[in-house]
Amino acid sequence: MKKIVLLSVLLLAVHSVFCQVSFENLSFDAALQRSKETGKLIFLQFESDGCGQCNEVADKAFENKKLTELLEQIFICVKITVDHPDRNKIASRYNKKEASFGSMFISADGTLIHNYPGSTTLINTYQEHIDKALTKAGEGMRISTLEKEYVMGNRNPLFLEDFLLAKKTLYLETDSLLDEYITLLPPDSLKSVRTLLFIAQMAPVLDSKADMELRRNYAVFTSAWSQLKASVRVAVNYRIVYKSMRKAIHEKNVSYAYRVADFRRRTYVNNLGGGQKAYDFEMINYYRETNDTLNYFIRSVNYYDQYFMTVTVDSVKKRDSLTLKMLLAMEPAPQPAQNGVSRKTVKYSPVVQYYNRELNNAAFVFYEMTNDPLYLAKAIQWSARANEFFEHYISLNTHALLLYKAGKKEEALAWQSKAIELKKKRGFDTKNLEKELSGMKAGKPAPL
Repeated sequence: MKKIVLLSVLLLAVHSVFCQVSFENLSFDAALQRSKETGKLIFLQFESDGCGQCNEVADKAFENKKLTELLEQIFICVKITVDHPDRNKIASRYNKKEASFGSMFISADGTLIHNYPGSTTLINTYQEHIDKALTKAGEGMRISTLEKEYVMGNRNPLFLEDFLLAKKTLYLETDSLLDEYITLLPPDSLKSVRTLLFIAQMAPVLDSKADMELRRNYAVFTSAWSQLKASVRVAVNYRIVYKSMRKAIHEKNVSYAYRVADFRRRTYVNNLGGGQKAYDFEMINYYRETNDTLNYFIRSVNYYDQYFMTVTVDSVKKRDSLTLKMLLAMEPAPQPAQNGVSRKTVKYSPVVQYYNRELNNAAFVFYEMTNDPLYLAKAIQWSARANEFFEHYISLNTHALLLYKAGKKEEALAWQSKAIELKKKRGFDTKNLEKELSGMKAGKPAPL
């Protein structure tokens, strides 16, 4: 009998973010007390304030029976919704930014053991993070001991290095401790490649004491820096830019923001175009986060028109097709036949989804921030192109909302119905989209 080879291509869409898990209605202090009494760790699901889809994606995963049993067996599960009374307290304690969301694993003494800053429908991803949290539980207990030793006055540089690494592992703030570590080092230590590499991998904020000492002897620094793998250097630079731009935003320091953006641009060695695009993106992010709408709108129009609207849909789809063919050719033979069917699986995240996501996000921010007909028209162009690249219920919904806000009701109803149909087809709850559709039909104001 002729075998049938069944090709499964897993298109890995990233959802920047619905539930059988029994989340307990507890205050944070009550959860900590329960943890002390039971010996269980805390699984704290910190919901997104501005991304309902992000929360839906997580809730979809929590409908899985196996994941539900695993979470409820090992953890005290608490969901921190937007209106949870302890939300601000938790955000402040664990340095959660305004747009932060995801899963936090916490010990009985309040130590953050592990953090997954995202959401997905993939059950395996949550299982992997649970495993990481359990592995790190011992590390969480260790950092508590280190903190006590620090409070008692231990300032030995080797102890501080151990303390810094433990805090970094748990995504805790390290910059103030790193600056203190620098002041306690013997002067000749800053000529040591080992010391410079340690400081560099802590990703010091730009212009901090640690950053300036790291780069003071530039020849020695570059010699040490070159010993790191390229992937490590990229990761360190990314963390430096992220932390430094958060500082610029917090202080509303536009000059410092330009400095950070320029630093990121200069990390694109031999790629001037990529560097300029990264620079422009950082400044757009700064203006949006600091509510400078005039600069944000002007720069966004230039950015998305230049870097996204000039790219043809056909060229990206062709690139995806060629890449997929190449991956298929590299894959081993199909898995053994079962019932006459062999299966061959390829995991690939299509580039069309990247263009869909970026254009949709830009369009939705305009929808939220302005009623100006010209800017709404521009956002409608971006949203339409996003759906040409790849149709997702999120981008279909964005297009419907923009059309409705621009006064194009009948078109909006058609696109919203299409979004509902696609979301339902993928197994997600559609009540929120249906509520929006009813509002559109009734002529209510555009939802925010």
